Amino acid sequence: MPTLPETPFLLKTPGGTLSAVLHRASGKGKKLVILCHGFTGTKVESGRLFVQTARAFREAGIDALRFDFWGSGESEGEFNQMTPNTQVRDALAVLSWGRRRYGKVALLGLSFGGATAICATHQAKAAQKPDALLTWSSVPSLRWWNVIPPTAPAPSTANPLAPGKRFYTDRPKVDVPEAYVSLRLPRLQIQGDNDLPEFRERFTTFCPKNDPLVRHLVVPGADHVFTRWEHRRRVIAESVRWVKAKLA
Repeated sequence: MPTLPETPFLLKTPGGTLSAVLHRASGKGKKLVILCHGFTGTKVESGRLFVQTARAFREAGIDALRFDFWGSGESEGEFNQMTPNTQVRDALAVLSWGRRRYGKVALLGLSFGGATAICATHQAKAAQKPDALLTWSSVPSLRWWNVIPPTAPAPSTANPLAPGKRFYTDRPKVDVPEAYVSLRLPRLQIQGDNDLPEFRERFTTFCPKNDPLVRHLVVPGADHVFTRWEHRRRVIAESVRWVKAKLA
């Protein structure tokens, strides 16, 4: 029976079972990009952004894995029990899964998934770190989420995609800016100049300016999730070219 190019499966991790889809390139895939979705997002992402992105990588000869974090999408857990640290835990588990199967691995994160990918890469052991880190519209810090709600909302009484109380306290010890600048691997941050100012401006302040391992691309007119097709097409194309070069 031929192997389907897009295979849904359940990924068992120490934190729980995650729902995932693997996009297999033709031939023996030795390279993988892992896609980490944003806050309240899923492995499909806004306007099917991650589906389109994963297919573009597959067409370029790179396998792509998109998955739902614990408490999101079709994975185990409840969203109001998710925290930044549970996200980092998941990213590290999926990264470890990829490292056991592929010679070269890149990590891609959108928005909160970008912050997660940065912190996970910082925490990963040397042999487990990705070969390249790509972030789109990354959350520039977890400290700005500094208001603790009086009670943890429950799905039955509040927005089911509202974070719980531990979301504001269970965070990585090293925040996004310090983690990002400490890394010694190829990094590409892409964001639109129509993104939230607190995202765009904060990331710009600490993104290294003269580091040959870092590229910071600002797409004129693009919003946080690259809604317009002209922006989305450019972001996906730039990302595929960059990852292909770094995983060569």
